Amino acid sequence: MRRGRAPTLALGALSCALALLLAEGLVRAFFPQPLRPAWDDDLDGLRVARPGVRGRHLQPHAFDVQVAINAQRLRARRVYAPAPPAGTTRLAVLGDSMTFGWGADDDATYPARVEQALQRGGMAAEVINAGFPGTSAGEKVAWYEAGVRGLHPRVVVLTLLGDDVDGDLYWRAFRLEGGQAVPTPPGERARALRATRSLMARLPGSAALAAHSEAFGLLRRALTRLVSRERTGALGQRPATPEEVRRFRAEGLPLLRAEIARLQRLTTEDGARLALVFVPFRQGVYEDATDFWAQELRWKSQAIVEETRRAAQALNLPFLDVTPALAARARTGPALYHQGAETHPTPAGYQAIADEVTAFLRAAPLVP
Repeated sequence: MRRGRAPTLALGALSCALALLLAEGLVRAFFPQPLRPAWDDDLDGLRVARPGVRGRHLQPHAFDVQVAINAQRLRARRVYAPAPPAGTTRLAVLGDSMTFGWGADDDATYPARVEQALQRGGMAAEVINAGFPGTSAGEKVAWYEAGVRGLHPRVVVLTLLGDDVDGDLYWRAFRLEGGQAVPTPPGERARALRATRSLMARLPGSAALAAHSEAFGLLRRALTRLVSRERTGALGQRPATPEEVRRFRAEGLPLLRAEIARLQRLTTEDGARLALVFVPFRQGVYEDATDFWAQELRWKSQAIVEETRRAAQALNLPFLDVTPALAARARTGPALYHQGAETHPTPAGYQAIADEVTAFLRAAPLVP
C-alpha cells in the first residue's frame, strides 16, 4: 500500500508545484506586483524593521533598488557606535516610508542625501535613517524612545506626513490623557493586523516568497486589507465618514500635538535639539489627481501642517513644510514623484526633499 501511495503523493506535489508556477506566471503577466524583503517586525507592539535584512525592492515600471537594514533596525549598511566619533555631529531622522526611502537605494534616501550634503560642506556629520514604512506619528516617537535614543543624536528630525493622524487613531501607540500623550499597553495596539502580519511571517519560506514571489505579495496585501478595514479606509479605500472626520479633528490633531510635546521633552532631557519637517504626498505637489482620496489627503495634510506649526510655535521648535518648495520645483523640473500605482518620490524627489531639509537645518541653525 505504501508503494502505491508514493506515486500519488509525488503526483500531488507536482500538481501543486505546477499550480503555483501557473499562478505566479499569471500574476506577473496580468497583475504585476511589487517585491520587497520581509522587513516587518514587532517590538512590544511597535512596528519596526527586522534586523539584518538585505534584499531587492522592486516596483514594476518604477524602480528596482537594494535595501539594507542593520542589526540596530536602521536603514544602513553600517552599524553605529553608541556615541558618535569625537568631533562628529550625529543627527537622527524619524519618519515612515518617505524617510526610509521607499524606492530608493540606501545611499539615495533623503537622510543619506542630507548627510552627503553636510559632509560636502565640510561638516563631520552622521545622519541616522530611523524611518520605517507605514508608521504613524506616535510610532515614530515611540521608536525614538525604544531604539534611537540610546545612539545619542544631537539633532532629531521628526518627519510628518498627511496620513500620520489616521495612523495614530488606528495603531494607538499613545492615547490622550489630560492633554498628555500616554503610552498604550502593547497588547492594545491594532491586534488584528499585527496578528495577520505575524502569521504571514511564520509561514515556511515566507522571507524567500516575499523577496521573489509576486503571487505571494498579492496574497499578503489582500489578507492585510481584509483584516484591517479601518486602516485601509485611512489609506483611501473608502471615503472618511463624518464620525471619522470628527475624530480626526477632535482627537487625532490634539494627540499629534501631545506626541510632539512628548518628543520635545525627551530630546531636551537627552541634550538634543528637535526639528519638525512635513513632507507631502504626491497629491500635495501635483494637482492632476481629483478623486475623493486626493481631496481628503490634501485637507488632512493642511490640517496637520497647521497643527504642527502651532505646536512648533508653542514649544519654540523649528518647523519646515516642504510642500511649497516641492510644488515650485515640480512646475519646471523633472518629475518628483512616480505616477500610477507607485506615488512615492523619484530619485529627483528625494534629492529635492534633502536639499530643502539641508538648507533648513543650516538656517535654523541646527548644524554648524
